[in-house]
Amino acid sequence: MEAAGRQTRHRVVGLLIYAALLGVVQYSVVTTGFTPNENAIWLYSGFASLLFGSRLLNPHFTPPADAATNAFMALAALIAGSLGVAPDSADSTLLWSVIALCTAICIVSVLVLLIRPPVGAETRRIVRLADKAVRSLGSPVVIFTIVILLCVWLFHRTRADEVAVILSAWAVIVVLRPVESVLGFVDWAREQWGVVRADQVIGAIAAYQSPGIVLVRQLGDNSVPRGTPMVVADNNGPWMLGIALNYVGRDEGNLLRVLTVRLPEGLKSRISKLPETRGTGIALALSATPEELADVPAIQWINRLCGVVVSDSNLDYVLFEVTEDRGLAEGRLVETRVGDHHVIFQIIDGLTREDIVQQKNTYGYARAKARKIGRWDADAGKFMPVKWLPRINTPVFLLESDQHVISPRAVGHFPSTSFGVGLNISDAVTHNTAILGILGIGKSYLSIELVERMIADGIKVICLDLTDQYAKLLSEFLDDAHEKQLDDELQKAGGRGKAELNREEGGTINQFSQKLAEQLRAFVVEDGRNLRVLNPAAFDVWRQTGFKDYKTGDASMAPLTPTEITAIISDAALTVCQELGMIDQARVCLVYEEAHSLVPEWNSVVAEGDKAATARSARAILQGRKYGLGCLLITQRTANVTKTILNQCNTIFAMRTFDDTGKEFLSNYIGRDYASILPSLEARHAVIFGKASSCENPVLVRLNDRQPFLNAFRAAQELLAAEIQEALEPDVQENQTDGQVSF
Repeated sequence: MEAAGRQTRHRVVGLLIYAALLGVVQYSVVTTGFTPNENAIWLYSGFASLLFGSRLLNPHFTPPADAATNAFMALAALIAGSLGVAPDSADSTLLWSVIALCTAICIVSVLVLLIRPPVGAETRRIVRLADKAVRSLGSPVVIFTIVILLCVWLFHRTRADEVAVILSAWAVIVVLRPVESVLGFVDWAREQWGVVRADQVIGAIAAYQSPGIVLVRQLGDNSVPRGTPMVVADNNGPWMLGIALNYVGRDEGNLLRVLTVRLPEGLKSRISKLPETRGTGIALALSATPEELADVPAIQWINRLCGVVVSDSNLDYVLFEVTEDRGLAEGRLVETRVGDHHVIFQIIDGLTREDIVQQKNTYGYARAKARKIGRWDADAGKFMPVKWLPRINTPVFLLESDQHVISPRAVGHFPSTSFGVGLNISDAVTHNTAILGILGIGKSYLSIELVERMIADGIKVICLDLTDQYAKLLSEFLDDAHEKQLDDELQKAGGRGKAELNREEGGTINQFSQKLAEQLRAFVVEDGRNLRVLNPAAFDVWRQTGFKDYKTGDASMAPLTPTEITAIISDAALTVCQELGMIDQARVCLVYEEAHSLVPEWNSVVAEGDKAATARSARAILQGRKYGLGCLLITQRTANVTKTILNQCNTIFAMRTFDDTGKEFLSNYIGRDYASILPSLEARHAVIFGKASSCENPVLVRLNDRQPFLNAFRAAQELLAAEIQEALEPDVQENQTDGQVSF
């Protein structure tokens, strides 16, 4: 639009200058001056119509309607001029021949307008030929050039000076067009000192790495900073905007890798005025304002640009060559474009590579591997899947955030970002969850956080804890006096017991089981409390192992192991949930702390009866999902936990681990790539995967710290409780009003 406006201004200025020039010629050279006679026809009809027609009305092409108008104007002028020509002379014959030509052009133009279709394409050959003829012959340049030359021959041939000046004026206006040329040059010269200019030639294009990458063989030894904008000029294709990335070796000079993108609209018209290239394409350094480059992400995000996508990327992983390793680390998030989406990946591996550039010159670099996470949906607060891969050479940007705010819904966040990973706590229970890792890396604090989330969600939690840390860390959810009373009742139901003829009835297993079932039934159904902590090693329960001696009335007895008491608790929880019927949501969660001691693998048991006990606990978990019963399993020894339960854990928190058995087991869940990084995980970091996670793929996250989590989560729970109370108050007031008696 701006260029078209300049051209219109140029034509108007040219018309005024040429008109003034013609007036000077007529006044000073032609003997009769401005007197209207045959000596002024060239000026009034010829040049006047030529100027207005070619500069204003039909600067580019002549439609049939304008061709008819031009022919009629020329015809009228020539008929008027015929009065000054002797009849039956050669001049009269020439004049009337031109009049006949103008008449034919006018008539044919009118016929074309009448018979051509108003819409669609003209298919009649004769009509197309006539249309083409009148457009060519009826243009102001052609028809009025004929008029001017005829007037010069008929009325000015006896004056050599008039002929020379009139023909010179015609040549200047029609052929040379000096005013337009000068104005165009002035515009071009002014743009050379504008905002956008070519400061210097960076170098010639040495190679193309399609799509979107060129290698520039740099001239000189000065270093081109990363992110420098430039024009990549190529006579064989459209000019592109280039962004300097990094140096990739040398052949006959330093090779600079340049990322190319389309030219922003604001630069296109100005860039076209840069010097023309000769031979091969070149790269020209470019000065442009930030506003003109505002739509170019590679420049706006240059501080985050860390690489470009390379070959062998697939639907699950992206491989990218690192161009800037500042801030890169295992677990960091990067983003690149896939179709219309900005898709996020997590770095899980890296390796060094070396390529030969030319003549045994080599280029060494790092290549990173990142697992696809998805595109972030701010409304849903989670990552959504994107089922395609990025194009090769697409720029990759590092994601970072200066400040992370704990979200009450998030169990952790991606390292150095504000993206949180949420957890559906009900799914975590019903489909079972496992926390796996060595000592001292934050397993217990994570499990405590999950327990608090369960309590807030109204899920009854039964913690089987040999360490007694749950009773301490969750003491605010427990009534010590009430807990002691319940434990005393269980202890009283235990003890050695007495021998019976039926060994199944001897000891105190039945009494303990009945009392436990009674307590759990009250806990799940009637009790307003949501947490119960039991230490299976603290209860003294015996079973009869031998037959009753008739003489002494005694029999051999054996105490139950923690694994066997765990089985009793698991069975009782399942029985209570079955009595309440099926449900889709979580109802009760069994927390197996130190699970390798409570539900051990068959080859890790300390007593023969533990095998059957573990099978009973596993059966309770397998059958419990449809009744709202699930488990949270925590262990530091993956190899020593029964795989019957572990394989049912649909959500996994994999923390630092070293044993090959644990890594091999986890590789089936999170993949070998994530399993291979487990030995190097920092404390409070975990790989999360499963049904309860808000991400569909395995992800490495930084887990919440205890106190910031409590501050955010409990504040959110208080706010939620206040909103619920506020919503219920109108109903309460209405019920109170309904209960009043009117008199």
